Amino acid sequence: MQIDLNNCALYRGLSQCQAGSDGLPQLSRMSAKLAQLYDYSEAAAIRAACASGVRLLFETDAASLELAWRNLRLAREVDACDIEVAGESMLTVEPEELDGLSRLSLPLPGKGRRQVTIYLPHLLELQLEYLRLEAATQFKTVEEKRPRLLLSGDSILQGMTTSSPAKAYGTALARALNMDYLNIAVGGALMNGAVARAAAELDWDMALLAFGVNDCSQQIGLQREKEETEASLQALCSTGRKVLLFTPLPWPGEGDKNLQEYIDCQLEVASRFPAVTVLQGYHALGIEQENFIDSCHPNDLGNQRIAEYLAAKVKASMA
Repeated sequence: MQIDLNNCALYRGLSQCQAGSDGLPQLSRMSAKLAQLYDYSEAAAIRAACASGVRLLFETDAASLELAWRNLRLAREVDACDIEVAGESMLTVEPEELDGLSRLSLPLPGKGRRQVTIYLPHLLELQLEYLRLEAATQFKTVEEKRPRLLLSGDSILQGMTTSSPAKAYGTALARALNMDYLNIAVGGALMNGAVARAAAELDWDMALLAFGVNDCSQQIGLQREKEETEASLQALCSTGRKVLLFTPLPWPGEGDKNLQEYIDCQLEVASRFPAVTVLQGYHALGIEQENFIDSCHPNDLGNQRIAEYLAAKVKASMA
């Protein structure tokens, strides 16, 4: 059974889904406004074009599946997919390269009709080519009834150093909260009121805002940090929806930079927004190197610990 990839009900984590002139879907997690805002450099545009947080979700009784895509641009050479079949353990699968395509071919665990989620490679811009279900008599898309979590931040929230998409803390958090989610995080990004205003126009129920390390690293200045944090919180809070501010994580490579001053700046601004729930990065993760893959980014273990901390705090705030 070959699945129609132009059926937008098949996808999660998108802002745009359109049929291309070649009959293949044009998918983007960014709205047109967000894509324009992140077009200030080639690196930013590539990171924004990556399929971070994009999933396929459906029900089937298929015994196996075959999925193929064409790699376009990449942020990092991480091309693993995660496959989740309801009631079964998560599968992490590396594609094989064949005739210019990346291709997955694997049996699906379990029997009967079950829900399948495919987490696409999160650090690649890609073009889906086909999805085939073998020995299938049933296939249907899934109506989305869960609330939607918006993830807006930098490379850490994008999952730039996780080994597969479902290990990124934003994805793990959404799964722990049983929420749908849209990840608009972009590696290298700064706190930006214009991004928040564009994000406020999107469909979501709760937003997580997580910037700051790049702001400090680039020394944009505390006045600008104050203004952009205020503009961001104002834009998101104006929607009347729940907003979470996640302050920067510990930074092993901080050196003589003043990260705490940027954190204090964000905290001071947030104190003027009663509707904002503040979650502190220094409470989520220790600075021990076992949590980090380099001098800045958390590894798979670090991402897991962040997600556990955030999930516990968010659940408590909603009780």
